[in-house]
Amino acid sequence: MKERTYIFLGILLAGLYVLPMILLGEHAHVRIHDNLDSNIVWYKTLVDTHSVYASLQAHVPSLLNGVVSRNAFVSEFTGILWLYQWFTPYTAYVISQLLVRIFAFLGMYLLLRDYAKERIPQKYVLWVAILFSWTPFWPSGMLSTLGMPLLLWAYWNIWHRKKLKSSYFTLLLMPFYSSFVLGIVFFLATLAIYHAIKEIRGRTFHGRFWLAYGVQVLLYLAIEYRLVYSMLWEETPSSRNDFDTGHNGFWETIQLFFKNLYVGHTHDRAVQSPVIFIISMIVLLLVLRRKKSTARQIRKISWLLIGLSLWYAFWFYSGWNPLKQHASLMRSFNFSRFHFLQPMLWYGLFFLVLEWLWQKGSRKLIICLLAAQTLVLLTWNPEYLYRHHPSYASFYATSQFTKIKRYIDQPTSDYQVASIGLHPAVAQYNGIRTIDGYVNFYPLSYKSDFRQVITNELDKSEQIKQYYNTWGNRVYLFSSELGKYYEFTKNHQVTINQLEINTIRLKKMGAAYIISAVPIKNAKAIGLHYEKTFHDSQSAWDIRLYKVSPTLENTDRRINHDDKR
Repeated sequence: MKERTYIFLGILLAGLYVLPMILLGEHAHVRIHDNLDSNIVWYKTLVDTHSVYASLQAHVPSLLNGVVSRNAFVSEFTGILWLYQWFTPYTAYVISQLLVRIFAFLGMYLLLRDYAKERIPQKYVLWVAILFSWTPFWPSGMLSTLGMPLLLWAYWNIWHRKKLKSSYFTLLLMPFYSSFVLGIVFFLATLAIYHAIKEIRGRTFHGRFWLAYGVQVLLYLAIEYRLVYSMLWEETPSSRNDFDTGHNGFWETIQLFFKNLYVGHTHDRAVQSPVIFIISMIVLLLVLRRKKSTARQIRKISWLLIGLSLWYAFWFYSGWNPLKQHASLMRSFNFSRFHFLQPMLWYGLFFLVLEWLWQKGSRKLIICLLAAQTLVLLTWNPEYLYRHHPSYASFYATSQFTKIKRYIDQPTSDYQVASIGLHPAVAQYNGIRTIDGYVNFYPLSYKSDFRQVITNELDKSEQIKQYYNTWGNRVYLFSSELGKYYEFTKNHQVTINQLEINTIRLKKMGAAYIISAVPIKNAKAIGLHYEKTFHDSQSAWDIRLYKVSPTLENTDRRINHDDKR
């Protein structure tokens, strides 16, 4: 089979993974965490509010009472934001998925073809590259994780002075469709350390390589100029100053190490367990004392993966706290994210393990391992993985919220809402302004103000209290009875018996209504007037609309209750 046919087949199969999203349209199931609940709405909101090209001092008007800086989101030079300008949000999402998976395949295929230099047949190179493209990457990361093999291929080409034009072109374009801070910076740091050691040991200097490296870093910083500005020159204290990433004891840290090594991180799952992990660890034990090239490479990548998991786990060890208290950058920037390299490393290791087995004549075992990993990854297809969660359309419930807006009968610019039992992103997607939400960072003063609304609920739950106080990117109307769960669909209903929020403060912050996915039993007692329940066959929710209307009587009751506490 000619190589062009191999590549065409690989692109076809990589894209085939997105087929359910194409066929089902908005009725498809996609990831909710750090996706439907946040990033998709951020991009849509920036477009809808004409904030894409806003100034460095501008704020996004419809999120968190309008206090969120435009700089909390990706810059106007980021490719994924262009898609949301050109297409509807769902179409943009599917196109992005398709692009990433195709270039993930191409990158891994080219890297293994040109630099693995092993004797295993090309069809297995193709198969491993396809499997890599099927991994459940974090959608808004774009090519930050799955584009690493393509970047590495380009850099190694420049190091070896071959295919320079295509390599420079790759390095030039990649920054427009990846995130420097969410993956690439850790790849580039590792790349620099590895090649600096090679230069020192070989007493060489690859000027062309380092020049290309420096230019790409500067290009990333230029594209991410909003992030750079917010970290270096914005003087207003932000929620990042309140981050506390060191809270695990020693044994919790050890548990986190093994969890990360075996399962991975939610933003960059390689799905290495059970197939890749088990066979890799078995082969590692068998090659510990072998001197052949493949055995040495297996050992190196295995130790690197173990080291990355150790670094990730110990970043959250409480023993770091004294140092973090004196270095604000260690609190505001997550240095644990070297784990973004793991998907590329796991599939590189998997390929080397297959090569070692090929050398041992274990042809049938290779086929079985590849087939088993294929089946495992198929179960991680979002349509199957999230089949018990709301679909894209039912999550955002546009027809239901059209009825709610019609009932309120005011311009959406004239009122704000807060949500209980569902993500504020649902209201935001439907063009309703909110005082709550999920964002990267926002003024620390707003976090303090909002805490006054939910302080009684925080006091009833140590878990939620720590979650809000030590992180706080989810500025939600928490209920201790609901916990850290935000998907109370019409098929999963509970009743809040005793909600204790400060509705006086809520009203002052600008909330005119509460949109609740669950009934609030004591709504009247705390100054919430029940308006109506909205049902919709296409929605995942039964929405109760409450008007925030605290009275003096409500205030007296709250004060008396607080005194008793």
